[in-house]
Amino acid sequence: MKRNFSCIFIALLSFLNVHSSVYAEWQQEKDSVAIYVEKGFALLNNDLSKALKILDRADALAAASNDPGDRADVAYAYSYAYYVKGTYDLSLQQYLKAWEIYRKTGNKLGEAKSLVGQGLIQQGIDRNEEAIKIFTEAIEAYKQSGNAARANPAYLNIAISQIEVKEYEKALANLQTALELSRKTGRIDVEHLALNRMAQINFFRGKYDTAKELYFRILNHENPPSNWERSFAYAGLAEVYSAKGNYVQAEEAGIKALGFSKDLESLWDLERNTGILSQVYKNQGKTNEALEYLELNQKYRDSLYNQTKLRAINLLQLESKEAENLVLQSEKAAVEKQLFTNRIFLGILVLAVLLLLIVAFMFRKNIRQKEQFNTQLQNKNQTISEQNQLISRQNEGLSEMNEAKNRLFSILSHDLRSPLASLEQLLGLIKSGDFTPEEQASLLDEMLMQVSGTSVMLQNLLNWANSQLEGSKVNLEEVDLPQKATKIVKAYYLIAKRKNIEIVQQQTKNLPPVLVDRGHISIVMHNLLSNAIKFTREGSRIYISFEEREETVLMKILDGGEGIAPEKIEEIKKFNQRMISEIGTRMETGTGIGLMLVKHFLAINQACLDIKSYPGKGAEFIVAFRKA
Repeated sequence: MKRNFSCIFIALLSFLNVHSSVYAEWQQEKDSVAIYVEKGFALLNNDLSKALKILDRADALAAASNDPGDRADVAYAYSYAYYVKGTYDLSLQQYLKAWEIYRKTGNKLGEAKSLVGQGLIQQGIDRNEEAIKIFTEAIEAYKQSGNAARANPAYLNIAISQIEVKEYEKALANLQTALELSRKTGRIDVEHLALNRMAQINFFRGKYDTAKELYFRILNHENPPSNWERSFAYAGLAEVYSAKGNYVQAEEAGIKALGFSKDLESLWDLERNTGILSQVYKNQGKTNEALEYLELNQKYRDSLYNQTKLRAINLLQLESKEAENLVLQSEKAAVEKQLFTNRIFLGILVLAVLLLLIVAFMFRKNIRQKEQFNTQLQNKNQTISEQNQLISRQNEGLSEMNEAKNRLFSILSHDLRSPLASLEQLLGLIKSGDFTPEEQASLLDEMLMQVSGTSVMLQNLLNWANSQLEGSKVNLEEVDLPQKATKIVKAYYLIAKRKNIEIVQQQTKNLPPVLVDRGHISIVMHNLLSNAIKFTREGSRIYISFEEREETVLMKILDGGEGIAPEKIEEIKKFNQRMISEIGTRMETGTGIGLMLVKHFLAINQACLDIKSYPGKGAEFIVAFRKA
């Protein structure tokens, strides 16, 4: 709690020059709100009572003019005065009042300054995380106002809260930003405050010489610091000297700091400085002086605690009242709107009610009978409707199963006839014995290719039939994509070798697994690799590579064929049914089911397919799987 009250005066001094540009256009007037407000700000560090009297004069002028800008500026000045005095509840009321007027009049700069003040209240009662949020919101408001450089007090106060929670590195970064902006805008007061806090951080870290240098830099600055800045700097020097064992110098610095704090009537400074002096006298062996300042320190400490507790309670009550007022205002507006509507339609409503009463009285018995009859009829109709829906769903299921069965038999009868006939012819030729051993070996190779193609076709037909008859069930699990591809490639080694095709798979490391059904991904890879071998020229290569994206992992299969016509690519992407299969480079045929299966299983696994063609060089099939 001790350090939090430092925020009060640091924040106050950081805004003393804010109004210099806002009120410049009124300087020629001898008796104006702007003049009195500026004078009041100038006296806040030295004579608070006199400053309040001047602000009372400004308030009277603002009430007489009834100008929203004047009223907001006076409320903003009062908020600082109450803030210095230590009455947080009144200070927050004025900040909220000023903020509301600035917001309604579209004064973004005024909104930003009022937000900084609200953040200071939160900071003063140890709600540093909440204060940082409000200061950050103020920085954004400064940017929207076109005065981003004037956000230096907000950066300074963010740093103060970060010091309280011991985030020194973040605090130093924000202090450096505040220092740079203060030099751009000519804010000497903010520069002094930032240097004071940098010195304090160095003291906390045990860098006493650096802290001492920074404190003297403030005290010897070409632009003299304010009384509070002197008090803070001398108190800091007293701590540095005491830590280094230079108690005489520590005593001198502490007495100077105490003198400035008495002029300021700052409880926090008085408590801090008496505590430092008590410790200095104790280290010197001056027991009486040490006890004297210890008693004063305890007095100020008790006063701080009691006032802080009371202010925190007042703040919570004020927040509750503000919320209650907002609710009441909203309810009031709703009631007024409703009353306006009622006045317009009151006569119509009265006539309508009378008419309804007469009709209800005349047809009461008839209506009851109709209601009973309608209820019974509705119940019966609902029962019939439910039964019809059940029968309809069952018929649709039976129809789909019957259609799938017919499609399965049609495909089996059509697509098995051709390869079996070819095998029968080849066996007949071999049996005739009219061929040399070399020709027989060639025929056996041809038979092997036919058997392999037929096997792949049967597997695809079975997969397709299963998905049609039983529905597609997905069992998602993590799958290592390169490892799975390696297994599939091995299965096609001999088939590729017979066409003198080399399959080159990219070696990858740290590729994340994908989320997919392990059986479905096997079907997809088998069909894509089989398709690539089918259309790759003899002696060419097939490349398999992988690429990690933000949410997906890509598998790319690039064949060594002639590419695919654009219209064929569109056909593959658009149609979800069996297509006419193209002839391969060695006259291989297919069923046209493979790519249909690929698209089907990719869709139910939430993966997608893309196709790119490089005329004369090949076609690339790209599959995007979700990361696990």
